[in-house]
Amino acid sequence: MRVFILIFLTIVLYVRCANIVAPSGGPRDTEAPKVLNVVPKNGSTNYKNKNLYVTFDEDIENNQLASKVIVSPTITGNYTVKIKKNILRLQWADTLKENTTYTFNLADGIKDITEYNTLKNYSVTFSTGPDIDSNKIQSVVQPLPGNTIDVNTKVMLFPVQDSVLHYIRLKPEYVGTVSETGLIEIPYIKKGRYTIIAINDYNKNNTWNFNEPVDIHKNIEINGIFKDSFHIQETTLDTSKLQSANSSDKSIKFLFTKGLQKIIIKDASGPYIITKINQREFAIQNQYKIRDTTIMQISIVDSVGIRSEFKKKVKFKTIDSQKDKDSIIYIEDINKKSFLKPKLDSIQFTTFKYVDSIPLTIEAPKYVTYSITNNYTNFWILFKGQKEGDSIILNAPKGAFHSINTEYNRELRRKLLTGEEKEFGNLTFEIVSKEKEYTIHITDSRKTIIYTAYNQARHHIKNLEPGEYVLSAFIDTNKNGVWDAYNPIREIPAEPIYYYKEKLLIKANWDIEDIQMIF
Repeated sequence: MRVFILIFLTIVLYVRCANIVAPSGGPRDTEAPKVLNVVPKNGSTNYKNKNLYVTFDEDIENNQLASKVIVSPTITGNYTVKIKKNILRLQWADTLKENTTYTFNLADGIKDITEYNTLKNYSVTFSTGPDIDSNKIQSVVQPLPGNTIDVNTKVMLFPVQDSVLHYIRLKPEYVGTVSETGLIEIPYIKKGRYTIIAINDYNKNNTWNFNEPVDIHKNIEINGIFKDSFHIQETTLDTSKLQSANSSDKSIKFLFTKGLQKIIIKDASGPYIITKINQREFAIQNQYKIRDTTIMQISIVDSVGIRSEFKKKVKFKTIDSQKDKDSIIYIEDINKKSFLKPKLDSIQFTTFKYVDSIPLTIEAPKYVTYSITNNYTNFWILFKGQKEGDSIILNAPKGAFHSINTEYNRELRRKLLTGEEKEFGNLTFEIVSKEKEYTIHITDSRKTIIYTAYNQARHHIKNLEPGEYVLSAFIDTNKNGVWDAYNPIREIPAEPIYYYKEKLLIKANWDIEDIQMIF
């Protein structure tokens, strides 16, 4: 038994001694692999082969290089990546053009095998002819207003086309990626005329898709060093689309691909009362008792102010009055509020059904005044004069509400308490501008506009809920009441939009003052 224990302890000791442990001490490797040699060498001429070799100072591994490598001018087909220890071989099938300078940018497609440090934007340049092209772009790209530079921002050069639409999903001749500060340099460009496009390449495919913000400079001659700035903008090409229109439950629900600011629906009978279910979904009732198919004319303004109009053929489901006479009208608080702000506040309810009156009784202190606005499928109640601690009760007995389809409500009883002013914050700011026509928006973290003002210098907003807010202003140059995006087809720039330099952090029982926005 003693011999067995001795053997067991010896084995345990051996295993522990043989366990490989990373050496302690010493700095961690944070450096990317270094290039020791490259074939062809940078600046080589008359190179005709279909591969390049790069030797590094340490062993490397593939970081999706085949999909990340950026080649200017672009070549078609796939790339083959082979790695043996510290040597990379990149091979392609396409035949290179004669007398053309090519640049292969490895992006971040290579990393070391120990700490996974990536080599970023190493490039190799060579020519298939006797000379290296020396023309280049040195520019700066401004991000979307209110945003920082997107890491996928790129500048692309195309042969000149007849229409802007021809550039969508077209492979460019040259591609460059901007730095974190927005600077862009694309060297070794062949002399000639190009259309230059700056985009936020959301899907990282090195082409411009219609939903990507863009700035387009047409018919630019590249001869020497080209310097200019690009201002990326949302475009009218990326308007919200109607995803579906479903007839159900005596209504038609419309679902859009993006959120909307505004929507108008009408047919030959007239305009429809619209129920907003959420930012993307809206519903209408058969308020004109239409039995046949009808053509709806739909006008929208999406979440970034892009307008669109289109038609949709729809048909309401046939209503069985006897079967549906006991259907319920559900009255819901859109904002899910459990309290009111002192002095001035409002609450909005939706019925999802068309009702022509709001038979609601309200119990409140005598000094509290209120008004009810009926939008037929939803209604607002505006309260004024309520004090801290006041309670307000809303009552609607069963059957008080009636829809156009004989539906009725269940009993509604809702108690609202008035909160304390110390639970909210206040905001005071000033607009300094030479512009005469402008619109001010304050947007909350849900991207909901909670405050709008027009051509007003001084602003004082009381009882804001704690959170982050964005202050912005746009110049309504065409005076249509909404912000208009960039129209690249008609070459109409986006209306100017400005953002305060930082987000506004509202805290409970706190006043923010001395905010000045200049534009």
